[in-house]
Amino acid sequence: MRLSPAAELAVRGVIVLAQHRGEGPLSLKAICEARGLPKQYLVKLFAMLAKADIVTAVRGKGGGFVMARDPADISILEIIEAVEGPVILNFCQHTPPRCRHEQCRLRAVWADLQQTFRRKLGAVSVADCVAAGPASPQPRRK
Repeated sequence: MRLSPAAELAVRGVIVLAQHRGEGPLSLKAICEARGLPKQYLVKLFAMLAKADIVTAVRGKGGGFVMARDPADISILEIIEAVEGPVILNFCQHTPPRCRHEQCRLRAVWADLQQTFRRKLGAVSVADCVAAGPASPQPRRK
């Protein structure tokens, strides 16, 4: 399985926003400059993240985005699924399964991997990532 560029950019953008939590709204331009992210892509992604109640848009002069909830309460899985939909490793794991071979011996292997993958991503919060990594450069505010 490979994460899409959208999922990776969304995670990076949210981490930048979380690093500057409590400092007021951060513009998409500032978020992009802090990590070298493409702004045209993040516009759509942050709209999806706002719909999922991960970030909140603040309108007007000095507006931008703020975290909608505490970063400790937002998992990396939640961010990925906000932009990609449910993380599914293969056809067997869809609901309903897209595989006709119900007695396949690999089905249990795939199910175990799916559970492990989701559990691991669900256990890592945005706050964990902020605490573990170096800070993004201080964004320029306008």
